[in-house]
Amino acid sequence: MEIRTLIREALSRSNVVPRKQPAPGDLMESGLKLLKGIVSNFNNDNYLAFTQQGLTLPASKVIHIYDKDDTMAGDYNKVFPTLATLMAYTITEEDFENGLEAIAKDTPGKKFRVILVGTELQWFGENADEFDPRYQQMRRYADAYHVRVPGVAKLNTLNIDRNQPYGMLKLNFIPRGDFYSQPNGDLVWTFRELAQGEWEIEVKPYIVSNAIKLKLDYNRAIEFDFDTDLRIPDAYIELLTVALTHSLAVKYPRMDDAHIARLADDVRVMLENVRTPKADQREVRRESTDAERSSYWGVVSGRMWGF
Repeated sequence: MEIRTLIREALSRSNVVPRKQPAPGDLMESGLKLLKGIVSNFNNDNYLAFTQQGLTLPASKVIHIYDKDDTMAGDYNKVFPTLATLMAYTITEEDFENGLEAIAKDTPGKKFRVILVGTELQWFGENADEFDPRYQQMRRYADAYHVRVPGVAKLNTLNIDRNQPYGMLKLNFIPRGDFYSQPNGDLVWTFRELAQGEWEIEVKPYIVSNAIKLKLDYNRAIEFDFDTDLRIPDAYIELLTVALTHSLAVKYPRMDDAHIARLADDVRVMLENVRTPKADQREVRRESTDAERSSYWGVVSGRMWGF
């Protein structure tokens, strides 16, 4: 179904625009905006199973996923693969004015900045301060595994894949603020969203040294406009139509409260019918006590899975 047709149907069902009357452009635009918000919310809550995708990744301590934006290295920072490629880079006036700094992967412990010698712009190399925030950010970028993946809207689960007959081992998600206080042998992972479609994933060193590869499950974003042909299962077409109908009925009241309440109930029932598992990102907490260290998770973290 075309998005344009779906919006027109919702406008009709909500009594905002009579079925035989063409929909004004401003109402169509409003419907499109509301629909995009609905799709985004449903996708984030794991209601849209058709957006779920899998991605195989190498066992790397830091994994950087990006699409249109690549901000991980930081503003006016550059990371070059070799010193030779750094020196071959053509420095611009804009680089100098913005205070560009850089590092080369094959030259650890060194940082380079742009200086003006007479009328010529040159790189100036110096020993890096390990506590310099910009150097730390560039070094982290240099050490990470980078992969471009279009439209990653949400990360769900991360699994260790060792090609074992018993299957994969799901890592436990832990909030980033608690991640660094956990033992390096824990089977945990964390992430942060850097920009739209850009993510930084981190796992513990023990996982990197013992895993063959990782398997990420994520939800892809859905991009659409009026002319997009939404080729998805019929149950989801109806769900989005009813949800948009309810949103339009609330924004442009043409129905009594009882009818609007019935629409809300219809949306709730339909969401229950298409619900997907949502126990992916359960927060894990642990206390630094002897009792906790002897708990189930403290015992099995990294030692009882055949590594």
